[in-house]
Amino acid sequence: MNSSVTIVCVAGEASGDTSCADLVQAVRRQLPRIRVWGIGGRRLASAGVELLYDSSGWGAVGVVEALRMAPALWLAQQRVKRKLAQQPPDLLVLVDFGAFNVPLAKWAKGRGIRVFYYFPPGSWRRYLPRRNDLPACTDCIVTPFPWSAELLRQAGANAHFVGHPLLDRVHPSLSEEEFCGRLGLSRSGLRIGLLPGSRRQEVHSLLPVMRRAGELLAERNPNAQFVLALAPSVQEDMVQCAFAGTSIRWHVVREMTYDVMAHSHLLWCCSGTATLEAAILGTPMIILYRGSRLMELEYYIRRRSLNLTFIGLPNLIAERSICPELLQHSATPENIVAHSLALLPGTEGHRQQREALQEVKSLLGEPGATERAAHLLLECLGIDNGSRRR
Repeated sequence: MNSSVTIVCVAGEASGDTSCADLVQAVRRQLPRIRVWGIGGRRLASAGVELLYDSSGWGAVGVVEALRMAPALWLAQQRVKRKLAQQPPDLLVLVDFGAFNVPLAKWAKGRGIRVFYYFPPGSWRRYLPRRNDLPACTDCIVTPFPWSAELLRQAGANAHFVGHPLLDRVHPSLSEEEFCGRLGLSRSGLRIGLLPGSRRQEVHSLLPVMRRAGELLAERNPNAQFVLALAPSVQEDMVQCAFAGTSIRWHVVREMTYDVMAHSHLLWCCSGTATLEAAILGTPMIILYRGSRLMELEYYIRRRSLNLTFIGLPNLIAERSICPELLQHSATPENIVAHSLALLPGTEGHRQQREALQEVKSLLGEPGATERAAHLLLECLGIDNGSRRR
C-alpha cells in the first residue's frame, strides 16, 4: 500500500533543501516505500527524492539577482505544473521559497491537490502581510515559530507550531579539544570563526573585508586564530584570490560549520540562517551584509517598505538588538574590529550576548520538530499509525 502514495516536494534554497530532506526521511521511517519526486538540492537527492530540477543554484540575494533567474524559474514552474496535472500526487509539500511556491500552491489547490506548506515565507515576522494567500491555498501549514502559527490560525489557516528543526541538527561533531587538535589551533588562543555565506555575491563581497579585519585584529591580539567555514557552493579559487599575500594564517574548512560555530569565541557571520544556527549554539557574533550598489539601494527600499528594524534572525526573533549588524558601508574592517573588541571573552558584551542568545533559543520550542512535522504530514495524507489510510 505504501508504494501507491506519492509526495511532491519543492524546496528552492539550501536551508529549505535540508529541512525538507529531514522531513522526507522522517516520513519514510513510517512509509518506507513511498514515492517522492520534486525540486531540491543535494540533500533531497541524497534522501532518495527523484529531482525534476536541481535548485542548488536558485538562491538569490535580492530582486536584482532574482529577476535574472526569473525566466528559468518560470519555465521550471510550468514544467512542474504539467507533471502535476498529468500525475496528481497525494500531497504537494512546499518549503519556504514564497515567490515560486505560493503561486504553485494556489494553482495546485485550484485543481484539487492537497497542499502542505512547511516553513511559510517570512514566518519570523510578528505580523501577516495585508494580502496573505496561504490560508486559502493550503490544507496544512507547519511553522517553526509560535507567533506565526497563531497569526495564520487567526487568518483562517490550519496552522501548527512544531518547534524549529534546527534544534535537532545544530550540534558540533567534535569536542573543543578534538577541534583544536585537528586544525592545529591553540586552545588558549582567541578563535574567530568566519562564515561569509553560501551565495557567490555574499562571499565575493565579504571575504576581502574579513581578511583585512583579521589583519587588524591580529595587530591588537597576536594570539588571534581565524577559521573560515566554507559552504559547499563556495569555490576554492574565491578564497585563494581574497587571501593571497596575507601574513595571517587562515584555517579553511568544509563540512565543519557547526564545529566552527561551537568552538569559536566570536563569529563574523553573513546574515542568513547561519545567524540562527550560531544563536542555538550560543556563540556571540557580529552580523555582516555587503552587496553591490544596486543591491544596497534595493535593500534600503525594501527595509523601509517592510518596516524592518533588523535583518539578523536573532535580532528579529528577539525584537531587539542582540548582535551588532554591520551592513553595506558600515561593514568595514575597522568597524568589525571595534565591535569584536567589545565582544571578546571576559567582556560584559560577551556575557550579555550569550545570555540573550539563550533567550532566543528558548523561543524556538523543543527538539523533535521534524518528527512532529512528519506526523502532521501523515495526518494530511489521511494515514493513521504510519500505514493505513483513513
